[in-house]
Amino acid sequence: MMKTLICLCLIVLPIISVVGEKAPPGRWKRIRNLDREYFVNIAKFAVDEHNKHSKNKLVFIRILEGKEQMDTGQRDYFKIGVRNSEDWSEIYEASVFDKEHKNAPILEFFRKIRCPKG
Repeated sequence: MMKTLICLCLIVLPIISVVGEKAPPGRWKRIRNLDREYFVNIAKFAVDEHNKHSKNKLVFIRILEGKEQMDTGQRDYFKIGVRNSEDWSEIYEASVFDKEHKNAPILEFFRKIRCPKG
């Protein structure tokens, strides 16, 4: 009887501890609802920040792909469709970090990943 109880504990306890765990901090999670207002605002913020420091003014079209990461704040990574000043569509990638959800996002990077076809 004691052996059975010990075996049962060795099986059940690890299962309980795994089920109760949350994903570890730092793991990227795909964003399923890219049209959610929060994500659209963050992506527009990234385009606006780029425009402040660039001669080429871009217009936000939509988010094409996104991932989020929780750690000491929220980091969002997007592939963003934009239109440039010559009316060409381009794709950029951006990362925005909001430390401890203080609503003070920081643009970590914004770079072109696909040139327009022409």
